[in-house]
Amino acid sequence: MEEVKTTPPIKLDLNTKTKRTSGLSLSSIKAKKAHQTKQIEVEVKEQDLPKMPFTEKELITCWFDFTKITQEKGKHNLASILAIDVPKVKGTTIHLEFPSETNKVELERQQYDLMGYLRKSLNNYDISLSITVNEAVSKKYAYTTKEKYEKLKEKNPALENLRKTFDLDI
Repeated sequence: MEEVKTTPPIKLDLNTKTKRTSGLSLSSIKAKKAHQTKQIEVEVKEQDLPKMPFTEKELITCWFDFTKITQEKGKHNLASILAIDVPKVKGTTIHLEFPSETNKVELERQQYDLMGYLRKSLNNYDISLSITVNEAVSKKYAYTTKEKYEKLKEKNPALENLRKTFDLDI
């Protein structure tokens, strides 16, 4: 017969008597400084980080890889914003043009992960992001029947002739 060894359950002492300090006292400031001195600080000098040259094609490949990863993580809004424009490179600056300020603000909020991924993938930590807004680029959607008719008339001027011939209403 097999013996089953059981270990006694670990007992947690929930009544620990640690002295708590107020957030607004001198002792709390001393405790905070003591905690900060215990932490190991790693200094990263920017000049020591790699700055390997890369091509626009390599950047675009990494850009679409990040977009795919973002989509798979369920961040569909960010993925669609990343797909709005294909990035262009001047030196180490990535240039993007978006149709609205909302897209720009949303990407700026999420740029930490994007830039980390691109810098690591391209082995260049000097990369920066420049986003411009060009509202003329945005598509004008036709919502009313009059707007739809005007859009169609722009594409095919003979439509106005058809409307007049048959005395049609818009």
